[in-house]
Amino acid sequence: MSSAAAAFLSSRAAASSPGPSLRSSPTSSATLLHRRHGRLPSSPLSAPAALPEAAVAALASRFPATLAWGDAALAQLALPDPTSAGLAGSLPDASALADLATRAATAVASDITLLASGQMDLGAAFRLLALGYCFLSRPAPFQTFVDFFVLSPLAEGPLRKKWTPSDFVIREKLGGGNYGVTYEAVAGGVGGTRGGGTGKGMALTEDEKRRRVVLKRVGEKRGSQDVRADLLSRGTIARGVAETAVVEGYMNRKVSRNPGAARRCARFRGSFTAQETTGNFTKGSQWLVWDFESDSTLSDALQGNLGAFPECVSDIMLRKRVPEAWDEEKRDHEVIKIIMRQILEGLKALHALGIVHRDVKPENLLLTSRGDIKLIDFGASTDLSTGINFNPEYGMLDPRYSPPEQLVLPERTPRPPPPLVGAFTAPLVWLIGAPDRFDSFSAGVVMLQCAVPGLRSIQNQRAFVNELSRADYDVKAWRAGNTPAARGDFSLLDRNDGAGWELVCLLMGKRSERTQRGRLSVEAALRHRYFRSK
Repeated sequence: MSSAAAAFLSSRAAASSPGPSLRSSPTSSATLLHRRHGRLPSSPLSAPAALPEAAVAALASRFPATLAWGDAALAQLALPDPTSAGLAGSLPDASALADLATRAATAVASDITLLASGQMDLGAAFRLLALGYCFLSRPAPFQTFVDFFVLSPLAEGPLRKKWTPSDFVIREKLGGGNYGVTYEAVAGGVGGTRGGGTGKGMALTEDEKRRRVVLKRVGEKRGSQDVRADLLSRGTIARGVAETAVVEGYMNRKVSRNPGAARRCARFRGSFTAQETTGNFTKGSQWLVWDFESDSTLSDALQGNLGAFPECVSDIMLRKRVPEAWDEEKRDHEVIKIIMRQILEGLKALHALGIVHRDVKPENLLLTSRGDIKLIDFGASTDLSTGINFNPEYGMLDPRYSPPEQLVLPERTPRPPPPLVGAFTAPLVWLIGAPDRFDSFSAGVVMLQCAVPGLRSIQNQRAFVNELSRADYDVKAWRAGNTPAARGDFSLLDRNDGAGWELVCLLMGKRSERTQRGRLSVEAALRHRYFRSK
């Protein structure tokens, strides 16, 4: 890694506890709202309402008789709406939860005993299959249920951190786009500057560096018409800045509650609405808060802002352990392999929660001084375990990284049911529709950019998109066509009998309209021979 690149990253990293900078730019905020037959029309918006109790009762009444051991306890649960204000008083009754757990454990132990003895009846077999479906399928219905109806109300109620503008001193603007503006700030003040003020250009002590955060101003709250009542209680896609802010906050909070995904994404600290105007904080403005990790993204590295890529990040990615026997090509191969593994592992963790990112691109991949690649910007994401921010007729995307189908699921897909029902049907939707393949394509484009120097510039990137479209999105035909963008250096992909090129082709393959297959999932991609290659 060049000394300039090292200084660039280290100067922006927290002294001992790094967290993210979500830098936006005109390019990084290019997420578009798209419909096959036109743009999404504007419409009036309003505030969240409670999940209908009738829907909960109706679902509970339809549980099979063989699951009677859980019916009574389930009926006792007063399931709250995670978006309502009075969460603390509407949490599920602890004794009912304990009773349900006890009954379930007793029934499972009995069924396993019957299975071991070869005396299992149909009811026991059904219960074990139901248990496996709820706990082991993807996304796991039980995990979604607990997260949405138990952990979310707790996090938004008694456990929620109450931020105010007076908690922060804004130092500088990091970037801005269509859906928000990001700032570097310090929690607790800088020097003699009180919270809510501005500390631009002020030198920071080591303690102040550790307290740095990223603030993202995501919209104004102008009244009850800004956010529709059903935005977080049934399947519908966000419209406008205010609703996108609600969705991004929801996605970040869900990710932060799941350790496997949280360590692959920017560390989220919470959100708040300014109640008065002070400094950069205007009354009614909505803000999201993350720990500060870096204000550099993979896009900065690819565009040469940190030096020649991938050499500029080789030290942090390889932990400064580069064997003398390695030549330059071998080093670059290993660096890109580490970057891609981290991207795919992050997406795998999101997909396990039922979340499809829908905006995977270098601008949304944070690069830290520790060599971590972290996913950021969840405003376009959809949670297919609850149906939040999903509509089968619309899609949010960046055309530079979007697959040709443009939608995560076919247009014929029914609108999602309320979250409670959606949690238990999500594995079937995932199995039939394979929505995760949307992110696979984007990851393939990122890998192509990392490995082929001629595709890293914005100009050549746009030429590539046009050429790929003319080749009917057949990446093999595109390369064979010897078009200007296809005349680059593919040596890093052609190593080891073309392992890297094979993986790119599998990630960017065309999906069958009938089976939704034909493109590799990120989980399968991590098992590809490319990651075992030398």
